[in-house]
Amino acid sequence: MNVPSRQTILVIGGGFSGSLLAVILHKLGHQVTLIDKSSHPRFAIGESSTPTAGFILRALIEKYDLPELLPLTRYGLWKEELPSVGVGLKRGFSYFFHVEGEEPQVTSGHVRELLVAASSSDAQSDTHWYRQDVDQFLWNYAADQGVTCYADSVVTDAIFDESTRIWQVYPGSSNGDASGFNWIVDASGAGAVMCSLAGDADEIRDDLETDSSAVFAHFQNVKRYDDLLLSGGADMSDFPFPSDNAAQHHMLKSQWLWSLRFDNGVTSLGLVTDRNCREPQPGWEEMLSTYPALAAMLVNAEFDPATPAWLRTSRLQRLAVRGCGPGWVALPHTIGFVDPLHSTGIAHSLSGVERLADIFSSGEITDGRMSSYTEAVYDELKLIDLLIAGCYKLMPSKRHFEAYCMLYFTAAHNYETQRMVQGTSEVPPGIFLSDDAQMVALIREGYQLATRIADSSQWENAEWFEQQIRKLIQPFDQIGLCNPDLHSMYAYTAVL
Repeated sequence: MNVPSRQTILVIGGGFSGSLLAVILHKLGHQVTLIDKSSHPRFAIGESSTPTAGFILRALIEKYDLPELLPLTRYGLWKEELPSVGVGLKRGFSYFFHVEGEEPQVTSGHVRELLVAASSSDAQSDTHWYRQDVDQFLWNYAADQGVTCYADSVVTDAIFDESTRIWQVYPGSSNGDASGFNWIVDASGAGAVMCSLAGDADEIRDDLETDSSAVFAHFQNVKRYDDLLLSGGADMSDFPFPSDNAAQHHMLKSQWLWSLRFDNGVTSLGLVTDRNCREPQPGWEEMLSTYPALAAMLVNAEFDPATPAWLRTSRLQRLAVRGCGPGWVALPHTIGFVDPLHSTGIAHSLSGVERLADIFSSGEITDGRMSSYTEAVYDELKLIDLLIAGCYKLMPSKRHFEAYCMLYFTAAHNYETQRMVQGTSEVPPGIFLSDDAQMVALIREGYQLATRIADSSQWENAEWFEQQIRKLIQPFDQIGLCNPDLHSMYAYTAVL
């Protein structure tokens, strides 16, 4: 590793990825300032982690000597060593396809259920991050490590001097006069602070197929769906894990409800609507009256104090017009976001931390390297978009939807397998193998198939579509995905 020259770096945004990157840059010998427009603790969305995120985080911990963060990588360690930081158990992904008017039930042959394991045990399990705790923990960790941290601070103006390559940054608080920085990292998320300062905030980049919106909040007293199934006499003996210990998806016609449980009694709920659907979609109350199984789960639910009312979005999908410029660069969650369906957000943010840390650890910290990184992030967002948009197109048919999901699980499992065998000094693959031409080609072909089926509304021959997906993923399929003999119960997909 080349020894980098000491840089003065401003990180804008004190969420988990901004704080983590600030710590790493500080450990590399740079002079780092971390600012955030508000203070911790605070509510934040984007809570469901994945094994992909765990592999990246473990690599960062090993490479940059961050042993205090190891408990964040596994549920068992987290519960033992960070009991004050909120967490939830995530054994995998569970899906229930609901029919109007029906009570909670498990169907014969699992024609309306799908469970996909992501870990082999509770101790090795993935997690849901109670973000207001996790973000505060990492902010405090950054301060304890020596990063200069300012909460309740905003950047009101920033001017770049081409001759000196210094940013003069003007704070909107009482933290002092303008300060000079060699680099600015924008970790502000949807705020896209640097695009705003560069005058690009009103420019629109609409390259994504997925088009969804959401209403969401934290709740108390949400019944476990498995308990409702048991009370109705359902046989769940072949479930590979309790379906509530997962990223639980309740699938409706052109909507789905996420349910993420934390050990502190809080449940994150969000109703996501496909805006590409031309038919009017029900709001919350109408949804509950239409689907008694969900009404039973939420009969005693009440808002948690962190969110005393619904939070509503317009279109969830966004792409910043640019992800870097002279002397500045953004993390992936600032450059863009697709959708919560496959829980890709935490992993994608961590992958950006990893790659920017690698650039700042080298002797070549250039605009060109930042531009190449940004182009890769856009490619990743477009690949994630295809993996998700096809699911929305096929949501009317459980068998089609399930088969298409196997494209995501194939990409994720192969990425995780590669991360498991490579050393920390090796260049990691693009997330979900976004830099593997064969993987990208099969996902694009799968999306084209999904589009043709959705446009024709020919849902009768699901077996043919399943066969086509099996052919596409065959070169990468190490674990028997899209296998009808398993009856939608995938117990052995975990890398660890």
